[in-house]
Amino acid sequence: MPESRLTATIYLFLVFASGILIGVVSHRLYDTSSASANSSPQNMTEYRKRYLAELKDRVKVNDRQAAAIVQHLDDAKRRFDDLRTQEQPLHDRIQQELVDEIRGELNEDQRPAYDKWHAERLAAHQAQQAKK
Repeated sequence: MPESRLTATIYLFLVFASGILIGVVSHRLYDTSSASANSSPQNMTEYRKRYLAELKDRVKVNDRQAAAIVQHLDDAKRRFDDLRTQEQPLHDRIQQELVDEIRGELNEDQRPAYDKWHAERLAAHQAQQAKK
């Protein structure tokens, strides 16, 4: 009986040790792949630099072509900004309708808590937009 108990203990130890090893390796792989996502551009200036560098490297555009491409990028950005400005009132109206519909589903006791929660979310969103 002691021999089988020793064998069972060794097997039990091996199972737990292999679980720990798999957990450590999995965590390490997850950390490594998650860190690579941080290499994406953080703002439009950085994105533009990488975009032009890749065009020069892979497509072999010359300086004249790069200058023309920059003009096209500036024009597209202006048009996108104009579109965003035009759509903003519609976006705001739809958002307000949603808030009103949600408030309509709540009772009198829930509405103050919802209003407070909504104001906090709105302030956090505006702070995030200000950082950009």
